[in-house]
Amino acid sequence: MEIIDDIRKLPELNADSIHIWGVHVPDIQDRLDALHAVLSSQEQERAARFHRDTDRQSSIAARGALRILFSGYTGTPAAEIEFNYSENGKPHVASSWVDFNLSHSGDWVVLAFGRNRNIGVDVEKIKQTADIQSIASRYFAPEEITIIENSEDPPSMFFHFWARKEAYVKACGSTLFSELGSFSVPIVDGALPEVGEREGWFFHRLEAGSKYASAVVTDKELLHVPCYDFGGLKWEF
Repeated sequence: MEIIDDIRKLPELNADSIHIWGVHVPDIQDRLDALHAVLSSQEQERAARFHRDTDRQSSIAARGALRILFSGYTGTPAAEIEFNYSENGKPHVASSWVDFNLSHSGDWVVLAFGRNRNIGVDVEKIKQTADIQSIASRYFAPEEITIIENSEDPPSMFFHFWARKEAYVKACGSTLFSELGSFSVPIVDGALPEVGEREGWFFHRLEAGSKYASAVVTDKELLHVPCYDFGGLKWEF
């Protein structure tokens, strides 16, 4: 990931790109209070309801980073941003040219920002103990299951499929698990490609290391998907 050291130096969000931001929560422990301070009262209450410290910290990091970055792109003060929600719970800001989505799993938060496009992003911690067979049989197409079963690392392949499916459903504006089984992700020559297209939707794998799977999906072709590290960004003044 690239590092940008100042919120005032954010690169221009062009029409042909999506900016990906990664937040490694353990690396920003000393900034969680500052992120918590920009949250709305509802977001603070939602974070407080988590029983585990790690879940509460991820919630604060995700929503706080979203506010900081949206503010950086638009100039709206972070604490004054008003989020609206679709019928299925997807957040957006009314009448804004900046579209976004976010996901968190394990120690990572991933955020995606684009210009006048539908976006879905997902990150999944790869769990070797997951019951992938029963889940895949319910939500995956036969060709997808075959690729997983023939993989050298079936759990890892499963989560790479799952990240693409989640990202697609979120890009479409839904959060319903039941829809994961209604489609298959792009497959090329019997394999899962780094980049694929399905009925006008573009699927991109995101590099997330060996312990995570991540993907972004959008409804307009992409030329650039730069990735940035939120941990190196200075935004407190």
